[in-house]
Amino acid sequence: MKRPAISFYRCICVSVCFSVLGLAGTGFAKGKAKTEAAPAAAPAADTNAAPADTNAPAADSNAAPAADPNAAPADPNAAPAPEAETVTPEGTEGQLPLEGEPGKAKAPTTLSWQDIVVVPRKAFLKSGRFEFVPFSGVSLNDNLIRHYAFGGGINFFLSDALSVGVEGQYYVKSLSPTEENVGLQYNRIPLLNRYKYSAALVFGYVPVYGKFSFFNKQIMHWEIFANAGVGGIVTEIIPRDPGLQSWDNQRIMVPLGVGTRFFVFNWLTVNFMLRDYLFTDLYEPANRSAMNFPDAASAKANADSALVNNFMFYGGIGLYLPTKFTYKTPR
Repeated sequence: MKRPAISFYRCICVSVCFSVLGLAGTGFAKGKAKTEAAPAAAPAADTNAAPADTNAPAADSNAAPAADPNAAPADPNAAPAPEAETVTPEGTEGQLPLEGEPGKAKAPTTLSWQDIVVVPRKAFLKSGRFEFVPFSGVSLNDNLIRHYAFGGGINFFLSDALSVGVEGQYYVKSLSPTEENVGLQYNRIPLLNRYKYSAALVFGYVPVYGKFSFFNKQIMHWEIFANAGVGGIVTEIIPRDPGLQSWDNQRIMVPLGVGTRFFVFNWLTVNFMLRDYLFTDLYEPANRSAMNFPDAASAKANADSALVNNFMFYGGIGLYLPTKFTYKTPR
């Protein structure tokens, strides 16, 4: 009866031992994990060390760190360390230094505020230069007879905006189909005069100057100009009866016009102009025949006068001499 009792007590003891060992192992594992995660604790102060001196100066925060006693000694024959190189950001070379940016060194520059130009100079100067203008044109407002003009002019620019010059042109007439249809449909022959040649003294002024991008690659400079003057024109009547005499008229003419110039080079421009030539012309008498006013003198004495607006459109080029120019005023 004693052997079963001893076995029972043995079982109880073995169970208690295993429980104690399990709890101890669990606590040891948790403590080890906390020790690895936490930073190493500072060593305890030496209780036998002397007390700190309260009158000693405070440590300099800008002082160099103490040398490592375990570091290798410096080699006296070694090359000196290279100096630190200041890196300039790409695209900022030559710019003026910016203020208020801590930690950035001012880059050396040769620029100054005088080099900054707000309004650039004009790319083309005309003052003191001659302009030679060959041109050709066509009349616009007469549907019975059309005139083609070929001529030229010489202008001298007193400034970039003011000019004075002379011009002359020769006209070539061309009867339109409408003139022939009028005679066939209404049995009437219209009164017509042809223009022979003209000359004028012209004053010019440039009120507008500008520029625009040409195909987004090149800058094209241009200007608008206006001109007016006084001159003379020679016209010739066209007799309705081919057997009668014609005559010439010398009339005072006032040209008025506007135009534009496109600057291609420093010595070349492309010009377009629209002009109105005002003058009073003499026309063949409406009742002239072989019986009435057969000679030119009597017909001219009884001629009818009318105010004429001869609108012409011109295209041409401008050649400037001298071909180069210099700026005489500062920026």
